[in-house]
Amino acid sequence: MLLRELEGGDPQHICKLLLIEDPDGFGHRVIEGKLLLEHVLTKMADFEQAMAEKIAEGFVETEASTTRRVFITAEQFWIISLDGDTVVTQAGAIRADWRETTGKIRSREFRDRNRAVAAYHKAITDKRAEGYREKYEREVQIADAPKARKSGRKKSR
Repeated sequence: MLLRELEGGDPQHICKLLLIEDPDGFGHRVIEGKLLLEHVLTKMADFEQAMAEKIAEGFVETEASTTRRVFITAEQFWIISLDGDTVVTQAGAIRADWRETTGKIRSREFRDRNRAVAAYHKAITDKRAEGYREKYEREVQIADAPKARKSGRKKSR
């Protein structure tokens, strides 16, 4: 499942676009008043068109959405996202009906943004080393954390 979370509109609100790949399936919309809150699509072309339309309307992806990455093996999925100084991961077994609500969710808050970014990158590297591959690859722009300074006390003269 592919998820993109966009913020914008008048009044300002969050709109989620979800892709559940099922060529024979059908999508749906969740609307509150005149606001589209969630749009589920079943074909990648429709998903990409809906994304382009929302961006043309002035919507912008949230950081959690732009950093959200889905990794899979033959039997497992693992999802990671970064939101400020918090790294959120979700993992579980791949079944025909796996959704955003399946699996175990873990949220870890770091002391600062740099530590969170470093943990985000390290977790992705570790998962790739375990044999996970990215399901929906796209470039993610996050500034790398600066090099850590050596700990310890300075020697006095």
